Amino acid sequence: MNGGPVPDEVRIFRSPKDYENFCAYIDELVASKVLIEMPADPNYSLGEVFGGRWFMEPSTNSVWRLVSPDFPFKGLWERVHMSSSKGPAL
Repeated sequence: MNGGPVPDEVRIFRSPKDYENFCAYIDELVASKVLIEMPADPNYSLGEVFGGRWFMEPSTNSVWRLVSPDFPFKGLWERVHMSSSKGPAL
């Protein structure tokens, strides 16, 4: 963990159940307003991975994205890098 309720980055989900449990936890964070879901930037493609669900962490102004598994890709949860040349147009 990063010192708060928002999980550190996840590079792969070990199973569909692992991803499902993680989504349930993220949904709890949204319900408690620790995270706020926001529109995804369709042009953001760090690692050549597009899309996903995006979230703002108001306490830090960090933006995160959750990308579902799509075999052989195993999904990810990562901080959006705003300074990236492929960064979001927020």
